[in-house]
Amino acid sequence: MPDDWRDDDIDAVLRVLSQGAIGVSPAGIAANADALLDEHLSITDVEAALDALAERDVVETLDAGAAGAYYRLTDHGRDYVDAEFAANAFGYVD
Repeated sequence: MPDDWRDDDIDAVLRVLSQGAIGVSPAGIAANADALLDEHLSITDVEAALDALAERDVVETLDAGAAGAYYRLTDHGRDYVDAEFAANAFGYVD
């Protein structure tokens, strides 16, 4: 998959979602990007990144009910993150 579609916002969303196999809301992704990565993303930025990632089957929506959508990496997304980013260079949080 060519990387010309990636930008800093998408990379920050990937970093947050790669921290675990749980679903995270756009607001949760923005808050974690700020707290863990010192990346200040608006919810609009996160939603745009999630749309780009969903188009490439990197993330999936878990629930789009009244509480809003939650997102997590797909198997393809997990493989992509593992291939693109080394754990020591990617900013994993232990």
